[in-house]
Amino acid sequence: MANFVMDGSCRVGLGSNGNGEMVTALPNEIEIVVPRKSDKIKIISGSQRGATGKLIGVDGTDGIVKVDDTLDVKTLEMFRLAKQAQP
Repeated sequence: MANFVMDGSCRVGLGSNGNGEMVTALPNEIEIVVPRKSDKIKIISGSQRGATGKLIGVDGTDGIVKVDDTLDVKTLEMFRLAKQAQP
C-alpha cells in the first residue's frame, strides 16, 4: 500500500500485503512506473487522486480506466496514472 503526500513523498506499507511497517519515501527515491493495458493502477494526481482501478485501454496520451470503487469508466491523462505494485 502506498499513499502520496502533498510534498511528493510517499507513505509505503511494507510486507506482502502492504500492511507492515510504514516508511516514507522521498520524491527522489520513487520511480513512477507507467502502466500498460490491463495493469492495476493508482491515480496519483487530480480530483480522483488515490483511487485505484484497471487500465483497460490507451488512446494517445489518455488512459481509459475502470475505477474500482465506482466501476465508472474514466478517461484520464496517462501522467496521472501509476502502475500499482502487485504482491
